[in-house]
Amino acid sequence: MTTSNENSLVVNLCEAKFRCCFPECGGVCCKNGRPGLDGHEIALIERNLAKFKPLMRPHAVEVLEAQGFVTGRTKENRRTMAVVDGWCIFANEGCILQKAGEADGAKWKYKPHLCVLFPISQDGDGAEWYVRQKGYRGEAWKLYCIEKTATEKTPAMKGLEDELAYLREYNKKHGFKHCGKRL
Repeated sequence: MTTSNENSLVVNLCEAKFRCCFPECGGVCCKNGRPGLDGHEIALIERNLAKFKPLMRPHAVEVLEAQGFVTGRTKENRRTMAVVDGWCIFANEGCILQKAGEADGAKWKYKPHLCVLFPISQDGDGAEWYVRQKGYRGEAWKLYCIEKTATEKTPAMKGLEDELAYLREYNKKHGFKHCGKRL
């Protein structure tokens, strides 16, 4: 259920439209996906690599064993996920981190929070969350799910109910602030 707090937390939630169209899109949000990872996310993935390897693409396993799953590159002071052959190292007909979580009864147990929240994003200074939409705030990433928003009828507050609930809980757990106020 969407609350008035979420409407103010996600600035364009009332007018945004979104419906995840996986597998129709092929999981293109994972193409060249380099989310920044928090330290606890890196540690969680490291502890569970044996669970993920059988689900990974063979070349991704080779890269994992040779170089690891994080790079020296950073986004917003977070190390980024490795990309293999143009896809996130953990992409294989969808997100294998999510598949492993689903098998354990909690679909987002291993998935980085920035991946879970997509297309909800935070502005550069961390003051506002918003739903990425074609043309909104200069959105340039050409993805099927955000390109088609002009014809999409599903309100984001409905299409992103699970992600909004996750955002609310993640913010509580990590003590993030929004506009100087603890959430």
